[in-house]
Amino acid sequence: MMNYFKQWGVESRVWGVGRVVWKVTPYTLLPTLLLLLPILYIATLAQTLVLGDPTEYTFIANIVGVAHPPGYVFMTLLGKLFQLAVPIGTIPWRMHLLAATAGTASALFVFGTIRWFADQTSEVFQNLGGLAGLFGALVVGTAVNHWQHSIHANPHIVTQTFLAANLYFLTRWAASNQNSIRVRPRSSASHFPDKWLYIFCLSAGLGVTHHPLTVFAFPAYAVFVVWQRPFILRQWQTLLKMVGCALLGLSLWLYLPLHSPLPSAVGSVDLRTLDAFLTHILGRGISDDLGFYGLADLPNRLIVLWSILRLQYTLPILFLSLLALTFPFLDRFTPAPAPPRAPASLLSLYTLALLGNLAFTLNLQRQDIMAYLLGPLLIVGLLAGLGLLGLLTRLQLGFKLERGWLLGLAGAMLLLGALLPIVRNAPLVSLRGYSEGSDYVTAVFTHFANQNEGAVLLNDWEHMTPLWYTQLVEKRWPNAADVRPEFVSAARPWLPSVFDFLPGGPVYLSNYRREIVDAGFRLRPSGSFYQVVEPGDETIPAELTPASAIGEAIEVVGYQLGSETVLPGDYIPLTLALRSPSGTADFYVPIVRVGNLTFPFTTDSHLTTPTWLPNEIIVERFDFALPHSLPAGEYPVTLGLKNLSSDTETPLRLDLGTLPVGEKRYTIDTARLLANFRQRVGLRQATARLNGRYAAAPWLKPLPAQPGDTVHLTLQWEALDYAEESYTVFVHLIDLGNRPLVTLDYTPLGGAVPTHLWIPKWLPGQRLYDPYRLQIPPDLPPGQYLIEVGLYEMVSKRRLHMADTAGNLVGDRYILGSVNVSP
Repeated sequence: MMNYFKQWGVESRVWGVGRVVWKVTPYTLLPTLLLLLPILYIATLAQTLVLGDPTEYTFIANIVGVAHPPGYVFMTLLGKLFQLAVPIGTIPWRMHLLAATAGTASALFVFGTIRWFADQTSEVFQNLGGLAGLFGALVVGTAVNHWQHSIHANPHIVTQTFLAANLYFLTRWAASNQNSIRVRPRSSASHFPDKWLYIFCLSAGLGVTHHPLTVFAFPAYAVFVVWQRPFILRQWQTLLKMVGCALLGLSLWLYLPLHSPLPSAVGSVDLRTLDAFLTHILGRGISDDLGFYGLADLPNRLIVLWSILRLQYTLPILFLSLLALTFPFLDRFTPAPAPPRAPASLLSLYTLALLGNLAFTLNLQRQDIMAYLLGPLLIVGLLAGLGLLGLLTRLQLGFKLERGWLLGLAGAMLLLGALLPIVRNAPLVSLRGYSEGSDYVTAVFTHFANQNEGAVLLNDWEHMTPLWYTQLVEKRWPNAADVRPEFVSAARPWLPSVFDFLPGGPVYLSNYRREIVDAGFRLRPSGSFYQVVEPGDETIPAELTPASAIGEAIEVVGYQLGSETVLPGDYIPLTLALRSPSGTADFYVPIVRVGNLTFPFTTDSHLTTPTWLPNEIIVERFDFALPHSLPAGEYPVTLGLKNLSSDTETPLRLDLGTLPVGEKRYTIDTARLLANFRQRVGLRQATARLNGRYAAAPWLKPLPAQPGDTVHLTLQWEALDYAEESYTVFVHLIDLGNRPLVTLDYTPLGGAVPTHLWIPKWLPGQRLYDPYRLQIPPDLPPGQYLIEVGLYEMVSKRRLHMADTAGNLVGDRYILGSVNVSP
């Protein structure tokens, strides 16, 4: 057949310098367009420390230690190489660059896989392979999940790269075998080129040393190798070479026992015994999260999967992925078809690898499922590239479509699948301005400097890791006379830690912890921290502005409200110091007014006034979120009090100053929402299915039910803005006295899609379907019950307040409707 590009009027060019000659065609130039991906990643790359695991990987690589299970040996050593070899940027930036490199490599492997897949078929397919490969690689590389993991240090993008590499190496091996079949008889097994098979075995071994998740594609690999060469089990020399290459890759594990005991984030880890070694590399602690979901949960897990797919790819992309599965049936349209066995076996390889990984991830209850889904989502994008390859070929050979139409279709698909996501997501995904990790380090060093308090700062994992980095890499540590940071782990929880350190001096927490308040202590906000205070403290923090506003039984004696310009949608911190001179049995809450907006707070996560001691100073945060539609301007902020017991307001009218609000570049329509939680998450719709009956929230007529029935709920969330931390969704069946009877509390989508994990994960505008199975207890008495939903902060347990369409605070839960339980 005529050269494809000549057929379209494009000639090749030959360039030479001395004895070096390059033949340049548009086909050979296509991969250069993939340079767009590293440019995107570097442009949106995190610049400094990221809270939590990403910082652990950074300093562990720097000190050549051992990370938390499963150890990530390959990434640790590669990270050390990056930190030594990359001549520019800070150490954290170099580690983030490793993720960008892995993300780029994954896309390149997708390109190569599609290109060599096409090489095994007809000449028409070969000529279209580069175009389809470019499409598939860009679709994968610009998918939100892939992009987010390519711009901050994490091991999961490396795990995905191993999957992409293994599929590429096996595809190359199949292509070399196919070419050999065309020129040699099948019986000449010794002539089969197995270089790529051995490279695959080496890659598979290295991948296991990085993360055991890579093994879930091994059954697909085994089936494919035997399918390609059924007699390979009788070729002992080939098998020995394969095992040798795999063992060479696995030899990286020797790093752990040979260098033990190794420094880790929590001290020294000795992995010289077999049990300790296997426990660490296999991540045996994750076993409790396996098998959490049963067959009854399968429909909901498929809804979760569909929601995740729609976050990554448009419907045309998903259609192309399904179309790829019909690839073996396209041979009838090809004038000189290749044996159909090769494409069918490769498609089986990709599909089985996809299903193997999905079978694991969909049955796992963890908060980082999106990280584990990187591999399956990559395969979906790869299949989309193959689907485009099949579509273009079918149109050209089956329907004789002219070249202009084919190019237009390919360009439209490229625009829809890759270029539009770049324009839409680049400003949302970018981590260039993300600095929570370094900001926390700065806050620790500045807040306690020269205080000579001898304080102890208790930190969770997320906030301790940047401090460890500062200690181990930068060789900086706060003066012990000022503050001593301590890590709170499962071995020594928060409350025992407070009891251990409080007698020796002031104790501060990295964030609000309800269990400390429930134990009888007070938590006072102090800068970025919370100070543990024993009941009865009558001092007023010096950083607060003094005030004297007396209500019925409550006085306001101090406050702190920032005066910097804020934007609509911002979450505004407000600290109040209050006192009850004689004590009170009534429940009082503050009412904050910003212009015409009203924020009557609830008692959730606040020390209720009947528990206050006489003359005790209570210092708490009463933060509020501005509506996204708020016009720019200067807004007076005033404070009042409300007696919830008598449902009356105390006309306190304390002037807290003026809040300057700037103009937002874009507005968000919240009028269509059922509920608006903290201007961060909107509930777009909610449906219930019970005994074949459907209802959309809010339903006014109670759903009839019997004890033991299951209510199937599907919530649709919309991200309105970035979440400050991970939110937990609660779905409760309550009685008319607001007592919870059935509680479903977990990270959204069954743990699959957290709102925040190290970095903000939900991007403004994203929509997600979140399914739940709410089973009515078999022993529930007859009567009417309500279903409430809402969100709260995972760490502090503080609920997200709800706003009406104008932005006023209207509670902290949404009632979907009622259920009438009959005998």
